[in-house]
Amino acid sequence: MIAKKESGTTIWLTILGSLFAILVCISATGMIYLVYPQSGRLLQLLISPRSQISASSEAWFDDQPTPFLPLPTITPTITPSKPAPTATPTPQPTATRIPTRVAEAANDTPPPSAYISGVYGSPQLFTLDCESQAAVDWARFFGVQINEMDFIDQIPLSDDPEQGFVGNINGSMGQVPPDDYGVYPGPVATILQSYGLNATAVKGLDIKALKNEIAAGRPVIVWIVNLPFSVSPREYTASNGNTTIVAPFQHTWIVTGYNATSFTVVDSEWTYNVLTQTFIERWNALENRAVVMVP
Repeated sequence: MIAKKESGTTIWLTILGSLFAILVCISATGMIYLVYPQSGRLLQLLISPRSQISASSEAWFDDQPTPFLPLPTITPTITPSKPAPTATPTPQPTATRIPTRVAEAANDTPPPSAYISGVYGSPQLFTLDCESQAAVDWARFFGVQINEMDFIDQIPLSDDPEQGFVGNINGSMGQVPPDDYGVYPGPVATILQSYGLNATAVKGLDIKALKNEIAAGRPVIVWIVNLPFSVSPREYTASNGNTTIVAPFQHTWIVTGYNATSFTVVDSEWTYNVLTQTFIERWNALENRAVVMVP
């Protein structure tokens, strides 16, 4: 009799345990419905073999966000302060003739090497603000602090790079006027002069004169075709009738040194060496344009 009672008790305990498990499942299902919309389909997907999932359910499953993945990186968009030109700008001085002192330096043999310390670059704010960024870094070396946004706001707009900034300062790289491009030395030097710097825009600067400027301790801003892009200058005639040389990937460097085989340049926040032949080719493509300091 005792054995029979124990057997009956075991059966009842088993039944009660099964009922309790069912209640737990029902409760859990209810919690799922409360927490997760469409939980009925979710449960179907979780308990059904993949082969039995309908096409619509599979599509729903694939559309759901994957849990525990990192959030995407959000890159802030900088809205440029200078739109594409819409009006004829006030004419600005173009590159002037080479100052006598600089021209005469072309007849002097420069030392074998020279290097200027203390020239530091800074990151560009926009895709096409290399001229402004180089100008404020150059000015800082000579003891003049200029806010780059203030500098940018003073550049006139034009479809002629000799007269002003061509295009959108945050536009795409690698274009030529009248599309997004940049500005040549004339307007840059004019703004630097307004800060008390004796900056002079030149074109056709001799390589010896450039080296003598560096040897004298005066860094030079040069207009070049940026690395590693191909060099393909061409003529361009602006709406004012002025014809000038332009090239895709026009860029600026600050030259701070040279030796027998290379030139040292400051390019935004980087400083590196460029082989002499490469430097000359890329500088010549834009007619050896530069901004120099006349003491």
